[in-house]
Amino acid sequence: MERKTKFRHYIEAVLIYALPWALRPLPFAWRVTIGGAVIGFALRHVPSLRRRIEDNVALVLPEMAAQKGFLQRISRHIGRGFMVLFYSKDYHEKLSGVEMAPEAFAEIKAAQAAGKPVIVVSGHFGEWEAIRVMLSRAGMPSASIYREAGNPIFERHFAKAMAVGGAGLFQTGLNGTRKMLKHLKAGGIITVLLDQRVNEGKVLDFMGKPALSSSIMATLAVKTGALMVPVYAPLNAQGKVQLIVEPAIVHGQPLAMIQAINDSLSTQVRAHPEQWYWLHKRWARPDL
Repeated sequence: MERKTKFRHYIEAVLIYALPWALRPLPFAWRVTIGGAVIGFALRHVPSLRRRIEDNVALVLPEMAAQKGFLQRISRHIGRGFMVLFYSKDYHEKLSGVEMAPEAFAEIKAAQAAGKPVIVVSGHFGEWEAIRVMLSRAGMPSASIYREAGNPIFERHFAKAMAVGGAGLFQTGLNGTRKMLKHLKAGGIITVLLDQRVNEGKVLDFMGKPALSSSIMATLAVKTGALMVPVYAPLNAQGKVQLIVEPAIVHGQPLAMIQAINDSLSTQVRAHPEQWYWLHKRWARPDL
């Protein structure tokens, strides 16, 4: 059911769209860089958001919190991620220079050739949209799962951006899960980011601290026989995407599979801490 648009949603939409619209005349790379810097500056000056980032970093990476400039690096990367999502169509067309092993997708391709479904798992880390871009360019477009945006005006743009270059789009929830299951049973590929707190999840370890984690995707993988492959897209020192495709998670108990994914992402975040989305309330209320 479509939500009613309220006056505050229009005000929020103006604030959300103002910067990307103003930067449209510029080359794509400039839009992303300048927009990321401006949004990063704004994030650092909103006390509640600044405090959330600082508290999260201090909780799991206190050594990083002691480094000068850590907040600036994190906030600029979050801003860059927003600009990439906003200009999703341009990003899919213009992404270049991606570093990846020649046989990076070999395991996924073999599964697809055998008619086997694949669940590609990652997190809000690096330039995660590059994963869908490269899968699509390899002739393996993926469906995506996403949470509905709080603002119905931005939701329309968000859904369109998420759908670019993909094979379908499913919202979280019962109806979306049914559609996702049907897609997997047909041998499709799904990409999903598994690093947000889920109230109905179980307490598992993430970055050395208890965090609510959902086992639904692991359960679906076992049920459908889907390959479950962690893939990451951090930026290297030159600002280019480095695609990292890890071996598939061994099927077993769903919670053990999700713990393996948490551990995998933790390793990536520790290697490139400034590239994770530290605004998540990842460790909030772990005892529920």
